[in-house]
Amino acid sequence: MITIYKIDNVYKKPSGDVMAVELRGLSTDEKPTKVANKDIDNGSVFIEIDTQDIYFFDGETKEWRG
Repeated sequence: MITIYKIDNVYKKPSGDVMAVELRGLSTDEKPTKVANKDIDNGSVFIEIDTQDIYFFDGETKEWRG
């Protein structure tokens, strides 16, 4: 289960609304590219609570990088 731990900002871009978030979940959880129907913004964070690995969202490629 993925938990939204923190929402830093929600704002409009020409491509649509985006939000900067910090997410926490298990390493087996699929890392999302949208939250609440809004794109995740560049630099958002996903922390795996079982491995303590940290991933950052690359807004250009729409991929999580660890």
